[in-house]
Amino acid sequence: MTTYLPQKAIPEKWMKATVVGSLWAVVEIVLGSMLHNIKIPLAGTILSFITVYLVISFFQLWKTNGIIWRAGLICALMKSLSPSSIILGPMVGILSEALLLELAIRTLGKNGVAYAIGGALAVFSALLQKAMTFLILYGWDIVALIKNMYHFAVKQLGLGGIPIIQALGLISAIYLISGAVAAIAGYRAGKSFTNNSRHTVTPSFASQAQSSLFRHSQKQNYSVIGLLLIFILLVGGLLVIARSGIILSAIFTLVFTGAMYARYRKNMRVIKKPAFWIQITAILLFSAIFFDGISMENIFQKEGWLIGLDMVFRALLLISAFSGISIEMKNPVIKNILYQRGLKNLYQSLEMAFSALPGLTETFSAKKSSIPGFRKLTHTMLESSRSLLEKFSEAEKSRPDVFILTGDVDEGKTATARRIVNRLKNIGMNIRGLLSTKNMDNPKKHGYFIKDITSGKKALLCSQNPSQGSIKTGRFYFSEEGLTFGRKILMQSLENPTDLVVIDELGPLELNDKGWTPAIEQLLTQSKAPHLWIVREKLVNIIMRKWHIGDVTVFNIKEDSVEEIVEEIQVKT
Repeated sequence: MTTYLPQKAIPEKWMKATVVGSLWAVVEIVLGSMLHNIKIPLAGTILSFITVYLVISFFQLWKTNGIIWRAGLICALMKSLSPSSIILGPMVGILSEALLLELAIRTLGKNGVAYAIGGALAVFSALLQKAMTFLILYGWDIVALIKNMYHFAVKQLGLGGIPIIQALGLISAIYLISGAVAAIAGYRAGKSFTNNSRHTVTPSFASQAQSSLFRHSQKQNYSVIGLLLIFILLVGGLLVIARSGIILSAIFTLVFTGAMYARYRKNMRVIKKPAFWIQITAILLFSAIFFDGISMENIFQKEGWLIGLDMVFRALLLISAFSGISIEMKNPVIKNILYQRGLKNLYQSLEMAFSALPGLTETFSAKKSSIPGFRKLTHTMLESSRSLLEKFSEAEKSRPDVFILTGDVDEGKTATARRIVNRLKNIGMNIRGLLSTKNMDNPKKHGYFIKDITSGKKALLCSQNPSQGSIKTGRFYFSEEGLTFGRKILMQSLENPTDLVVIDELGPLELNDKGWTPAIEQLLTQSKAPHLWIVREKLVNIIMRKWHIGDVTVFNIKEDSVEEIVEEIQVKT
């Protein structure tokens, strides 16, 4: 039975949020790295100030309820799912800022007072986020440690008359006032831009055909069971550290961290950084000195050291666990499950944002040294947003529709596809692409040829005999010459009139970004011609979620006749 799966366009609210989220992520990446590299104190707070300024400015361009929290969610996921990031800190910080701004505007209206209050709370949340991160990483013991360190510091500075509550109040007031100032400045800059009818030419950005966000990797075997196991071991590990002795905690933490490093080495680069171990060592040392009052004699007592070790083990456990979680969340199986549970708009927005990120980052990295002030930066961003929204909207409209012909292995998919192609050619359609045929020259170790539908030329695609430069997938070795031949066939549809592109077949190679993937990605962005893909039944859902495509129609060779399939394709093309 034919299955029709219309791929609804991303709603305008999500589209605009994707634009804001993309540019927000650029600020986090470009300005964040700049502040970090020049070692500016309180870089995170400064970044929060700039973020509030820019987001409020964007809101003056598109005063749409819900756009800020969606943009924050997109930006948080973009930052937290990048290979170099740990998911906890960036996601909490960015999402908190977005939710507080959204809440203030929803509650108080779209006015200066709401922006000021929202901005104040958003920047203040940067302080709370730092505190919460330390609390989550090191537990409640860190509170007593910091309290004792504070008393020691004020005593040494002769400021013993300032209670810790007053000091915290003063710091909080500074954060709140700076946030309100950032919001008001952003509001004025945004209004200035919208009131000015003369804008400079908007910059053009190159985007990738497909982002790397949810790509499979041959170096990374994803596992849903592994993801569940990480959550279970994380909870179990926290209980072990809280309730067991130091030896059992050490064994559990070191074994877990070692296992996670072996599996997710690329994503655990943080534990290779000297700064991380300096922080860990400082926590341990300060715990020994300051935890039970303020005395150098404490360094010889084991209680402070044991508490410090508990905090260190907790931090290692959490960092290791979230490094693995951020990788496993890229699992296409999980993506497909969540996609079907109502998160389609979020996933499509993320794919679109990631595809534009390299071009945006390159553009603003080149320009950042020439931007003399916030207002110039704001106007550049706002001008860019219009161009980016237009680009995203055009990409949505031009997504090619895809027909999928599916069935089990050796059930006759290619033979059915050949009959469909012949029927379509007979009624005058321009069909281009490739079909596979079995290599019967060696029945014991058979392979497959690919055949150009237009010219009839063939080339060996794969066999069970290894050859130099071949790619092994399952029991077959794929020839690079055959793959190159097939890609050239597919690319011909860009230069010649084409009503339908046929690809036989898509499978594990394409899921790992090999095989026909490079050609498919170009076709999907440079041509509106619909496709007919031949796909094994068990891979249909994953294949059709791999690319951001148009409407999908799935034919099953056991249930749909050639005549019905031909008629359906003819009607929809």
